Amino acid sequence: MAERIKKAKAELEAARQRLNQVLDAVGERTETPVYADGAAWNVRQLAIHLADADRGHNNQIKGIAEGREVIPADFDLERYNKRSVEKRAEMTLAQARESLNSTRSELNAWLDAQDEAVLDKTGRHASMKIMSIAQILDNMAEHERAHADDIARVLGI
Repeated sequence: MAERIKKAKAELEAARQRLNQVLDAVGERTETPVYADGAAWNVRQLAIHLADADRGHNNQIKGIAEGREVIPADFDLERYNKRSVEKRAEMTLAQARESLNSTRSELNAWLDAQDEAVLDKTGRHASMKIMSIAQILDNMAEHERAHADDIARVLGI
């Protein structure tokens, strides 16, 4: 496996380990609010968001690798995030974690089949920035770490 892909996978794994460490300690506090303003999500809703973001990132990466424009120029990330969590309102924390495991397995299998050059392909990320696949992978890891840290801070984990 190419060194850059191996490094990206290791960063993603480290971020996922952090997220899992935090989620393992949540216990019965799944409905505890994490954010007071903006999306105002609780722990469970934040896990739903992360599961949806992981699926979305996978689609973006694969689309960019194929030369497709996945994110339209008028994409509204805040509206999308809010709506995606609302649509999955009944999802449990356990289901969100199952989804996270599934999408990460899919991404790892896809990365294992790629040449390192795929990491340099660029396209529009949901943030509206033009990013390389390598940058999106870095963003995925940072996104998980940041939300895991927010949960940990609120719950005193």
